[in-house]
Amino acid sequence: MLIPDLFDFAYVPDWYGQLEELAQMALPEPWKFRKPANETKNQDTPILERYIHIIFRKQAIDYNSTKDTKKAEQLFHVENEHACFHTGLYNSRYKGIYAFFDRNHKKESMLEWYFRGFCDELSPRLKYIQPLPQKPSYYMAQRGAGFNPDWPIRVKVEHILGDEENLERIPARIRKAKNLPLLFETAVELGRRRAVVEPGIVVPQGYQGKIQYLLPVYLTNMKKPDLAMTLSVMDGYYLGHTCLTLEMSYLNARVIARPLAPWLTELV
Repeated sequence: MLIPDLFDFAYVPDWYGQLEELAQMALPEPWKFRKPANETKNQDTPILERYIHIIFRKQAIDYNSTKDTKKAEQLFHVENEHACFHTGLYNSRYKGIYAFFDRNHKKESMLEWYFRGFCDELSPRLKYIQPLPQKPSYYMAQRGAGFNPDWPIRVKVEHILGDEENLERIPARIRKAKNLPLLFETAVELGRRRAVVEPGIVVPQGYQGKIQYLLPVYLTNMKKPDLAMTLSVMDGYYLGHTCLTLEMSYLNARVIARPLAPWLTELV
């Protein structure tokens, strides 16, 4: 069994330095927000840091869940003195980038593994590992490819507006509006109609090993969304049960792929 927390699984020296090296190694993309809503200790690569933690957790949980040895090897390699997993990132030559671990023999830590760094598939560190773990993937519950804007969306308005965390994500100036439930449902429906014309505005996110979708919700300004609705794939419809801030949406979407929708890219 793998501990599904990177820092509990391995001793990780110079973590921020390792992330900076990874950012230089991987295909170029922004790893921080232009105007972050909240300050973070890591001011250079906070998006990348969260991404790696989530991917590690997902691969470890999936590894622990499978009884098929071959499938487990595709998720996370753990054998003798070495361990590694595919980060889902690629370098400029489109070679997969892996996180690599050795058995920990350092006295400063009692953890079983020692994180050696990130490397591509041609690294000498991976020379004797075959097969290499595959890129992280998420189960697509919906038939066909991508979001279907013709499916109706059922919004759990009472749950969302009755939850303190969800309510705080709604703009303060309309938070106490008497018609907020109707306004919210209308905004979601308008978002769905907009997706018919602009299908690229809806982006996938990974949740508990499956695909969900993020629909931008325009409550106060039709040119800029205020938040995003998470949509779970049901049988012929989508269920909206929580809302996220735009930064939260970017972080969740990045787990699947680098976001390309303008309402997210303008954040970084």
